[in-house]
Amino acid sequence: MTTPDPHAFGPLDLIAGYYTLSGSRAGAGEGETARVPFETRVAAAARAGYAGLGLLVENYEAMRAAGQTDAHLRAVLADHGQQVVEIEFLYHWMCTDEREGFSSDLEARLFRMADALGVRNLNMGDVNPPEQAPPRDLVVERFAGVCDRAAQHGLLVGLEFLPWSGIPDAAAAGEIVKGAGRPNGGINLDAWHYFRGGADETALLAIPADRFTSVALNDADPVMVGTMIEDTTRRRRLPGEGCFDLVGFLRALDRHGVTAPLVVEILSDEQNVRPIDEAAAAPLAATRAVLAKAGFRGAA
Repeated sequence: MTTPDPHAFGPLDLIAGYYTLSGSRAGAGEGETARVPFETRVAAAARAGYAGLGLLVENYEAMRAAGQTDAHLRAVLADHGQQVVEIEFLYHWMCTDEREGFSSDLEARLFRMADALGVRNLNMGDVNPPEQAPPRDLVVERFAGVCDRAAQHGLLVGLEFLPWSGIPDAAAAGEIVKGAGRPNGGINLDAWHYFRGGADETALLAIPADRFTSVALNDADPVMVGTMIEDTTRRRRLPGEGCFDLVGFLRALDRHGVTAPLVVEILSDEQNVRPIDEAAAAPLAATRAVLAKAGFRGAA
């Protein structure tokens, strides 16, 4: 008998990104706590109709430090028919200075978390300005190394490009993934980063369809206020409530044959104060409406 794949998703299954339900600010760092307990978030995700959710390593470690065991966390997930699909976020892996040691330690922490919870995706990227990026051949080598080590833990690795960083767009990320040539290495495609970074459809579709590990959906205002980091962490909008051409984006991915899981990732001050059931249900309903409008994977 074939054992079912615990990470097999239907074409329209949706994943709740960590920040969608946490009510916490991106970049809070060590010991980050969510505004509601893990069990409350998992239950809300299940009631809304998500297939799984994401988890930040700092939040996982904060829960473990508070006395919650891995067995307890797995039981909470099982009781609600949920799973931790993606974990994040590995950074400084490109650095050749003292930050290299930090990244090695962070990677080990992420792998411990993945082993404990049976995770599908490890998300990673560069958070530093472009002038700090090492030569591209070293970046490719470093990414390949992460992929090789992640494979020992059964993980796919999603490289997320960020417009202000040394990996600013789909073209740069695609070049790294292609150069590394690792079967478990791919692109974590976030709509905010794609549209705010120039929205180059030709570069996006030059990446083979099976190299996308996940697609995160969100929206934004037509005019960006403040820095890019402020916009992406405090002012994202629900899909369909902003200026992004998500319908065209989704139709292009559909024609290309992208089958990666879909993640609803909303980071905003507005999202963070919604009651937990609304914080789960509102982004899901908005995303489903956009998927239906695009006819994505047969949605109607």
